[in-house]
Amino acid sequence: MNKAIATLILASLLMSTLPLNVSADETQDIPTNAQATGVHDTLVDAVIQAGLLETLQGDGPFTVFAPTDAAFEAAGVDLSTFTTDEDNQTLANILTYHVVAGSVTAADVTDGMTAATVNGANLSFSVADGVVTVNNAKVTTADVMASNGVIHVIDAVLTPPAAEPAGPTLNIPETAQSTGVHTSLVAALSHAELVETLQGDGPFTVFAPTDEAFAAAGIDLSAFDTAEENETLSDILLYHVLSGAVPSSDVTDGLTVAMVNGDNASFTVTADGVTIEGANVTTADVETTNGVIHVIDKVLMPPADPVVVPDIPSIAASTGVHDALVAALTKADLVATLQGEGPFTVFAPTDQAFTDAGIDLDAFTTEEEIAVLADILLYHVLSGAVPSSDVTDGLTVAMVNGDNASFTVTADGVTIEGASVTTADVTASNGVIHVIDKVLMPPADEPTLPDCDAVVGIAPSGLKYSPATLSISVGDTVCWQWTDSSMAHNVRQVDGEDSTTYTQNGVTSGEAAMTVDFRYTFTEDDTTFYYACEPHLAAGMYGKVIVGDGGATAVVEPTEPVDTSDEDENTPGFVSTTLIVALLGAVVVIQRRQSA
Repeated sequence: MNKAIATLILASLLMSTLPLNVSADETQDIPTNAQATGVHDTLVDAVIQAGLLETLQGDGPFTVFAPTDAAFEAAGVDLSTFTTDEDNQTLANILTYHVVAGSVTAADVTDGMTAATVNGANLSFSVADGVVTVNNAKVTTADVMASNGVIHVIDAVLTPPAAEPAGPTLNIPETAQSTGVHTSLVAALSHAELVETLQGDGPFTVFAPTDEAFAAAGIDLSAFDTAEENETLSDILLYHVLSGAVPSSDVTDGLTVAMVNGDNASFTVTADGVTIEGANVTTADVETTNGVIHVIDKVLMPPADPVVVPDIPSIAASTGVHDALVAALTKADLVATLQGEGPFTVFAPTDQAFTDAGIDLDAFTTEEEIAVLADILLYHVLSGAVPSSDVTDGLTVAMVNGDNASFTVTADGVTIEGASVTTADVTASNGVIHVIDKVLMPPADEPTLPDCDAVVGIAPSGLKYSPATLSISVGDTVCWQWTDSSMAHNVRQVDGEDSTTYTQNGVTSGEAAMTVDFRYTFTEDDTTFYYACEPHLAAGMYGKVIVGDGGATAVVEPTEPVDTSDEDENTPGFVSTTLIVALLGAVVVIQRRQSA
């Protein structure tokens, strides 16, 4: 590590005070007493590494201004980086700047006094209100007596004048990039096209938020994608820039300055440090070729230009797991609605939830179907912004579509109508989003089946459809219905009359069952629909629907044989059967006359 880098690290000290109660053994030398304090381990290690231990164990007397371990840590001194002879000579030069030949007690120090150190450079003393400082380092404990001199404990590492850096070599963006804790700032400057500006002559003063500060502010650069949004980002960043180089020594309590974006920012200076608009200055006076950087722990927000938070559809589009929801909103023409002022609360099903629900947006083609889709989507929207903290067990709310939805709150989490809230309180500019794992179905909008124009059942034998042949008009709906039949049946389209080949992608009621309610609307004129029962294909259980003019009409076929051996004309069953046959015959005659 070269001398310039070492002294640059030492120059960025953070001032701190450390009240100590140090008991000294006047029979022991300075290094031994320093080791015994428990707060000078780094100093002793540095003395050993620089080859100065034997010197400071000598007769002396010496006066040592001893930085604490905390002071070394604040200075960023890492002894493991002093590896070469040149590095260790730099370390020795720094350490001997803390040593004055002779014994100088607190009583000897006067305001404005200077003293020559062992490395040849002078120290300057200040005494005010009983507080002694040496080169701006506060003496926290004085007159720790040793056998070969005296120790004064100080709260900062002193930097020799001879070791001052020749000057910075990096501009503001380059310096920020090199710190390792300003990656987000540099990325934001690049996104807003301000890198070249801050590489200019300047000078500038930049208050540089750390990566942690950007994360705490929730700033996602990918959300700034329009020209207007990038202008907002630029405004935020320029609220961190002051024209001219302003060192910390120029900052006073209550000072108000105009930032480059045109808004004012005010400083507060207390015994605890410096803040600008509530952000703490954690490291001051980092010099660059075109100005100075002060590191801060928060992102500053321009008073007139808060961060632009996207609206509900924009946030949903950016998550990567709500593409189906956004597509559905687009198809139902609801995007503009949910981009409105609101506020709204949206329960947002994920893409997986849409898949699990089997929702195919391509199936919503007519105005009526799209209205159904809109109704489903609006069952996920609540008027007003409702954070998770407002949700209680059993709470029932009216959704925008007019239907009610109820919440359940348990130790395992929150559900709404059985859908689990997996992520809550995603804030949008016009409301709040709660992510859910299921699509909510409005209770009033469950699918309604078409009315039946004709009904096909199962004949008493259980091996024939009844009627097996049916004539209907185009647009009629045929219903195949049976309940608790003795055998399982179904309907499956075949290629032709009595064919044993099932039509590829043909109409089917699904698996055979003892209870079936299958409905199909025929939309093609002058066609014949042939079908069969899969389990009873070998038994010749076929049916057909003839689509043409004239309305739904059963084609009368020979009735199944009825055993009447035990019945006569006086048997009730005989009379009923005779009456039914007579009525059917009358119907056939009437229909034939109408056709004629």
